[in-house]
Amino acid sequence: MSAEVVDTEAESVDVLVVGGGPVGIALALDLVRRGRRVRVLEAREDAPVGSRAIGIHPPGLAVLDRLGVATALVAAGRPVRVGRARGVRGALGAVRFDAPGSAWPFVLTVPQAITEATLREALATADPVALVAGVRAEGLHQAGEAVVVDGVAGDGARRRWRAAAVVGADGRDGAVRRALGVGRQGGPYPDRYAMADLADDPDRFAPDEAWVVLHADGVVEGFPLPGGVRRWVVRWRLGADGLRERTPEELAALVAAEAGRRLGAPLDAELRGSASAFGVERWSADRYAVGRVALVGDAAHVVSPIGGQGMNLGWLDAAAVADALDAGLDQGDPGPLLARAAGRRRRAARRAIARAAAHTALGRPVGPIGGALRDALLAAALRPPLAARTRGRFVMEGLS
Repeated sequence: MSAEVVDTEAESVDVLVVGGGPVGIALALDLVRRGRRVRVLEAREDAPVGSRAIGIHPPGLAVLDRLGVATALVAAGRPVRVGRARGVRGALGAVRFDAPGSAWPFVLTVPQAITEATLREALATADPVALVAGVRAEGLHQAGEAVVVDGVAGDGARRRWRAAAVVGADGRDGAVRRALGVGRQGGPYPDRYAMADLADDPDRFAPDEAWVVLHADGVVEGFPLPGGVRRWVVRWRLGADGLRERTPEELAALVAAEAGRRLGAPLDAELRGSASAFGVERWSADRYAVGRVALVGDAAHVVSPIGGQGMNLGWLDAAAVADALDAGLDQGDPGPLLARAAGRRRRAARRAIARAAAHTALGRPVGPIGGALRDALLAAALRPPLAARTRGRFVMEGLS
């Protein structure tokens, strides 16, 4: 960063958000609803497609509710109220997500494309020019009481913004973190997974139940989606080659065969949505805020997707940063409040990373003794008095 002279031709805004994914759009919508002048730079020209992240946990729904979009998403999604677990020796028990008194007694599953489209529509209604699509951030410097950001469109046209604050919501390798010179700590896990959205079987699986099957070679997970679809995720055998080069249909057939084998009966291999093979990782930025610039979502931290909490954690970041920005802008300098919010979010991210690491480790291969011990521990965790704590870990209690 350098103290360059501010270009008088730059567009002036209260907050510039870099990254128009579900976290960046949610943050922008929150601030626009408070009367702030906001712009969101998003490198993608087209609206997102595919299911990708599907789980919205109760704390995430609470954030979306304050943005006015939770009701629409609940109507479009599938409430999951029970998670059932099987181990090497059979059924282990179930965890219910309907805690007494909860405003959202379920985990909602909905394709990420629908979530993003709903958020984008709400932002466009609140401020039709807030989203600037097809522009990537290419330079950032803090200069006195402003942050200046340069952007480049797909046709090479250059634009500049002058903002009282900037938020990087531009992903794990985003330009904002790199421009700040902020490092990160963490790395990949040894695990590999294959995933496919397949036609559901209502005679075998209740529409409001998720399944986790722990077996000697790893784990199979099944989550209901709207429209008669179920997402299946399988931990793939180490050393398997060529998964990333398979067509979606080939991956779907592999997932159906593996999951069916572990469930004791074949699955329908018809692809009904996304299919992919992926590895998992975790890391956290060394700092979540520098002066008038903050990081949220995957720009600040990446958690293992096993447990489905990454997008929700980003929304909790966005809510905290929006509160800090709104109050800080009124005070003339959002930096101190951003620093406090960043500290709280970094501590929450550490807890989330640890929980996701435990969930990931739970699904790794085990021997006969390890399998029996794992089954016994999980069965105990699903019964009183530990059941309430187990439910809390799965629905992200303590991470707001």
